[in-house]
Formats: sequence, structure tokens, C-alpha cells
Amino acid sequence: MLKPNASLHQTRSYLYRELRGIYPDGEATSLIRLILEHLGYELSAPVREPDLKPGSRAIAQINKIVSEIHTQRPIQYILGYTHFCELKIHLNEHVLIPRPETEEMVFRIIGQMEDPPERVLDIGTGSGCIALALKNYFPRSDVFGLDASREALNVARENARHTGLSISWIEGDILREFPEEDGMDFDLIVSNPPYVLQSQRTTMQANVLQFEPGHALFVTDKDPLVFYRRIAGFAAVHLGARGSLWVEINEQLGNETARVFKNAGFRNVTVLKDIHEKERFVQVTREPHGI
Repeated sequence: MLKPNASLHQTRSYLYRELRGIYPDGEATSLIRLILEHLGYELSAPVREPDLKPGSRAIAQINKIVSEIHTQRPIQYILGYTHFCELKIHLNEHVLIPRPETEEMVFRIIGQMEDPPERVLDIGTGSGCIALALKNYFPRSDVFGLDASREALNVARENARHTGLSISWIEGDILREFPEEDGMDFDLIVSNPPYVLQSQRTTMQANVLQFEPGHALFVTDKDPLVFYRRIAGFAAVHLGARGSLWVEINEQLGNETARVFKNAGFRNVTVLKDIHEKERFVQVTREPHGI
């Protein structure tokens, strides 16, 4: 336990020592950044001002945070928020914690859009992080976020209030109650659907399995592409001319996922690798006179 009169240097050393036993070094450093920022310090503060003392109240917070971390509860749930595409996103156990790969997908979308999309749909919105990030970069776009979980949509609405961004939230199960009425055409469709195989549970960290919502993570090994088939079918009808679609995917199923969209009639389908050289995204673009 960290002593009440500990310095910033001692605080950082303590956090690193405690966290590296649970997380890989890179992730431990990211978590230390989150904790220090939560207390009002930059990651470089322990180097610039090593003898500065945060004070007994801050040290008590750190000890409480570390105690919860040792229960395997993710730091993002402990703090109640994380950062995503320059936005502060509030979280609880009803929604997934946004991953860097998802953030990378959003930045790729933004970088490749020649013109701001008029209408955007985020399927399986969860915390609303993707929808809100796109609205933040495309303020004139009409952005919709759909999710089957009412609890998740409550979190998304809270994030919309905190960020001051206007999103149209839709409650519906994409496998059963997908909105297909007239007027539901979109220039951009985005989704990070469940794609982790049940058989991959054994390779995952306990903090994910115990605390994050399984329904938003896992699919059966028997039918792992069920969500992509539904998204492809919807997009075949509702993706506008010159529209684009992006989905995050299971790295083991890149070609199989791409084939789902090709089978739905799309010709321009590309599997893209993330910064770790893993097949992580499928991009679909609609040609002006067909799909």
C-alpha cells in the first residue's frame, strides 16, 4: 500500500509494480496514464516533478483503485470513463470498453471520407463511442446509434449529454427487429459487432471475461458470422449510392467475413490490417450504379 506522504515518483513506481503483475507492460503504462490523469497529472509529471506529493486524499484514491484492480475489475470501469477519439466516454459494465483497434477504425473512416456523410448508422452502438466520435468530426451529419440493450443505450445517452453531441438512438435487435422502413438509407454504416468465438475464451484475460458484457463480445463457433450476414443484408438495401460500410472483424475470419458481403452483392470489398498487422477491418464501398 502506498504511504500518504509518497511522492509522484514513488507513486508511479508503485503503480507500475502493481499493474505489471496483471497487465502487459504497454497496457500497464496506459493504465498508469489514466490513473495519473484522473488525479490531474500528466504521465510525464513524475519525471518533471518527481518530489511533488499528491497528498493523502489522492494517495487514498490510488490505494482504492489498486485494490479494485486486484479484483480484476478493469480500470475503465473503476474510473467510470475512458478516452476515445478525443472524447471522454463514460462506461459501466453494461457496455464494452472501447479498444484501440476500434479507435483506429474510426480514424481510418474519417481519413478516407472525401465528403461528410449526410446520414450515418452505428450498429451495436454500446457506449455510443463510435457514433459520438463520428458526429464530433462530422457535426452536420445525422448520426444514428442502434443497440438491443436498453442499459447500453442509457450509457450512450449519458455520453451524448456529456459531450453535447446530438445522436438519434434506436433500440432494436439487429438479428430480429432491425429497422427497415422507408427513409432508413445511409451514406455510412459502421459496426463493431460481437465476433469473438466461444472457443477463444481460454485465451482471454479474466478482467474481460468477468466484467465485460458477454453478449456484446461472443458468438458461437457454429455460426460466427451471423451478425455480418444481417448487416450485409441490411446494407444491400439501405446503403446509399457511393456509400461506404466499415466493420471490425475477427482476425481469424477476414476472408470469410469479406465473402459474406460479396455474397450480398457488393463488389468492392477489402480486408484491411490494423497497426499490429492483423486482419481487423472490412471496408465495403458501393458503386454509383449497383453494389
